[in-house]
Amino acid sequence: MPEIKRLNDNLKRQAALYEELKMFAEYKQQALVNNNLHEIEAATVREEQLIIEASRLEKERLLWAEQIAKELGKAPENITLSELAERFPELAGVKAELDTVLTNLREVNELNTQLLKQAIRVIDLTLGLITAQPSGSTYARPGGKENEPKSNVHFLDRSI
Repeated sequence: MPEIKRLNDNLKRQAALYEELKMFAEYKQQALVNNNLHEIEAATVREEQLIIEASRLEKERLLWAEQIAKELGKAPENITLSELAERFPELAGVKAELDTVLTNLREVNELNTQLLKQAIRVIDLTLGLITAQPSGSTYARPGGKENEPKSNVHFLDRSI
């Protein structure tokens, strides 16, 4: 079945692309730890390019999967890579590779998310300290009114 070979090639290209995405996510992680905005931006730009390519490969994969599903008499949305790997052993290697790289990528991205949330909390705290209004004046004119305290100004939304 030639579609299986083409699907296998597509999945291998996707696995390589996700491995490269993982590499840039790790690079970005180091940049986050070092607070290097230039490196964070460079890694993010490259990640965006890779995600666009991944989207293109995914569309191609869906076409191959649709053709294979028709030949197997199944609906394309009901067929899984695990099922195909059982039926076509040549897909087992790429399935295992995809499982590994996607798990690793997910772990790196989760840690990066935590680092970003922590950085936002630090920024919000710093801005809160900078913009905090004093609770009252130390000195007041005899018989005069003290200024009423002003509400705090928040530059960042606290929810993510």
